[in-house]
Amino acid sequence: MVKSTYLLIFNITVVCGWAYVLFLCLIERYNGGDLWQVWKAIETPLKLTQTAALLEVAHSVLGVVRAPVMTTVLQVTSRVWVVWGIMVAAPAQIASTGVTIVPLGKDSIELNLMSLLLAWSITEIVRYSFFAFKELGMSPYPLLWLRYTTFIPLYPLGVASEMTMVALALPHIRKSQMWSIRMPNAFNFAFDYFLFCLLAVAIYIPGFPMLYLHMLSQRKKVLGKPKAKLL
Repeated sequence: MVKSTYLLIFNITVVCGWAYVLFLCLIERYNGGDLWQVWKAIETPLKLTQTAALLEVAHSVLGVVRAPVMTTVLQVTSRVWVVWGIMVAAPAQIASTGVTIVPLGKDSIELNLMSLLLAWSITEIVRYSFFAFKELGMSPYPLLWLRYTTFIPLYPLGVASEMTMVALALPHIRKSQMWSIRMPNAFNFAFDYFLFCLLAVAIYIPGFPMLYLHMLSQRKKVLGKPKAKLL
């Protein structure tokens, strides 16, 4: 009972956090704000809400929930790193422009801060809502379907947007040499944060298809094969 109550409160709290992030970014854009204004509006709630996901790793490790530890670690730490290690490291860069994927003149479709926030917030609102209802012993089919379907377009969009944030931030990280340790020093230790970022990206490349295929497998298991239509 205590565990279920805790998980219910945790999931509802995170749903509210992501809903607030989504509301702020949409209202800011509706009012004509640029990407920098969107970033300043959502910076604090995004940090808090995304960092709270680290508790999911603890839940998995401690057996509070039945979730694969490595899958949970990869999903959670990658996004926490993007927030704290990329977006916080180079806010002016990640909130200044994007990468055009469909040129349409003035209103080109881009991968940018907005595409990242939309992909993350919609995905997490659906996911944590599903978990909250689950703690109440309920599983509404529309929410179940959304839980195992919205990731199909949103997960690739999210990963592509995350990589866009990294690409925008890397030149600044390299030029400023931030969070790097140069030798000689008292500990005889060197660390290059720019190279660490490249290593993290290299882990993303095989990690994305592995997680995506895992989620597709879960979808097939939960929703089953679609029934043939009656003619």
